[in-house]
Amino acid sequence: MSDTLPFWISFCLTVLLLVTSLVTGFGHRRRLHLWVGPLTMVVLVVTIVLTEELMRRYDFPADIKATHLIFAKAGGLLALPVVLTGLWLWRQPKARRWHLVAVVAWLLSVLTATGTGLWMFVHGTLRTG
Repeated sequence: MSDTLPFWISFCLTVLLLVTSLVTGFGHRRRLHLWVGPLTMVVLVVTIVLTEELMRRYDFPADIKATHLIFAKAGGLLALPVVLTGLWLWRQPKARRWHLVAVVAWLLSVLTATGTGLWMFVHGTLRTG
């Protein structure tokens, strides 16, 4: 089995769940969204842990890695307002706009982190030994 296979499976599952979360959220399928949204965050954490393990086996250009880490950390931090506003929205419909703003900010940071992460891996070299 490839050393990268668990990461790629988790990454693809995260993307699938993220799209499903967006579709169920914007499609007003609340019951399903209340399951898929939190599951997306859990699988994202698994993907981040697998990414950290994978990164230990590669060398990356420092400037590209520094750029990626800005967006990756922002994505991690911006997940908190998504969760908090989601919990607020679950109890109070007036939180809908705040949740939307949190989701859009988080999504932009995650998409940028994904793009810079792929860019980083394209320029990475596998460590030997």
